[in-house]
Amino acid sequence: MSQARQRRGWIGALAPALMLIGGTALAAPAITGYGSVELGMSPDEVRERLTGDGVTEVTEAQTADGDLLIDGRLGGSPAPGDPAVETDLRYVFPAGSERLALVVAFHPEVADHAAVKAELTAQYGKPWEEEMAEWWLEQLADGMPETPLGFSAWGGDEQQRHRFVRLWTFEEYLTVETLDTRLLSGRE
Repeated sequence: MSQARQRRGWIGALAPALMLIGGTALAAPAITGYGSVELGMSPDEVRERLTGDGVTEVTEAQTADGDLLIDGRLGGSPAPGDPAVETDLRYVFPAGSERLALVVAFHPEVADHAAVKAELTAQYGKPWEEEMAEWWLEQLADGMPETPLGFSAWGGDEQQRHRFVRLWTFEEYLTVETLDTRLLSGRE
């Protein structure tokens, strides 16, 4: 038997163990959506959930590309003496789809970065390693209307490798994106 064939056999025999170890290391909580709204819901299902989530000032628009956008505002509960915290929300249904693929939360204060990141870490676990986040930032930054100053990402569990939460830091605001790449690209 050739050495190459022996190596392939050895690697093949180790694959289940490596996948088990990798699966344990990569285990992450499920990424389902934002608030009570779940990725994959229809526009009607999303509309029904917004009031219960405290979303007000709801408007809808269709983009030139045919995407349906549902926008709203979520008012936070400030501590005594603090100003009200408001977050603008955007729910995106790609053209030709009746399924929610992306939720973007716009946080107006960059100073909230540590608190927002801590909340996401509490919900989804440790974000990806810095090198992976830097690679993603390089890949995605060119398509951004404004150059981001920072980026953190969390990936879905074994069954949700196509779902992500991404925290973008810009000069004057933060955004948190909850997305399903299959739904966003129209593959599902």
